[in-house]
Amino acid sequence: MRKKFLVFAMILMAAILSGCGSSDEKSSGDKQQIKVGAITQLNTKPENARTLINGAEMNFFDNFNSMQMALSSGNINAIQTYGSVAKYMAAQNPDLKITESQTVSLVDNFCCAMRKDNVALKNLFDSAITAMKSDGTLDALVDKYVTNFDENPIPVDIPKIDGAETIKVGVTGDLPMLDYVTADGKPAGFNTAVLSEISKRISKNIEFVHIESAARAAALESGQVDVVFWVIVPNEDSDRPKDFDVPEGVAVTDPYYQDVVVNVNLSSFDIDF
Repeated sequence: MRKKFLVFAMILMAAILSGCGSSDEKSSGDKQQIKVGAITQLNTKPENARTLINGAEMNFFDNFNSMQMALSSGNINAIQTYGSVAKYMAAQNPDLKITESQTVSLVDNFCCAMRKDNVALKNLFDSAITAMKSDGTLDALVDKYVTNFDENPIPVDIPKIDGAETIKVGVTGDLPMLDYVTADGKPAGFNTAVLSEISKRISKNIEFVHIESAARAAALESGQVDVVFWVIVPNEDSDRPKDFDVPEGVAVTDPYYQDVVVNVNLSSFDIDF
């Protein structure tokens, strides 16, 4: 199911680290090794989950909580994530700071994923997303749940349609406030609001299944879920591989959201990205 390890991590780290202190500024003996954490990409092989680039180290994590713990304990120096997620992290912890400047701006599209043979379901999702873009619904949801997010959101109501087919959707909780699960296990935030609207438009019930990010492909392939909310596809003008987060046998919908890659680190640890 999964493709061989792609070069995305190396390209991404090279872009991020190109602004880091050079050997002219510090002797080789004093040069600090930077460790960066990120959520596991679906086409990354486990044996390549730690990659050394110019003295820095990329570490992949299967879930958001373990990555945050690694940052707090000093096992990594920074987290590579999305602007909206970084804003949530900084709001929750004043000891964190966001570094937005990078040599190359990295922008990713968020899509839903389903099995390639489920063409009818993909077409329904695409039609709903297109309509939500056209009538301003997506912009309104971005404004409410991302731009002006509530730090303690209540779960989003999902409509229940009598007699309608039920679609199982995998959520991870690993991209708050995009993909978010409350302390009592209820999905909330932007993605849930988008799914609620899609449910109304395609007249199908949605059942949430909580999965880890690294298990998205397996959950979809095994039939545990019918849809995964979310997979990442680089922006059209990016030189990065288009399928670093999209395994074989998986189809993706039209994008429903776009965000820029940033870095989050402890304020006490000065990293010049």
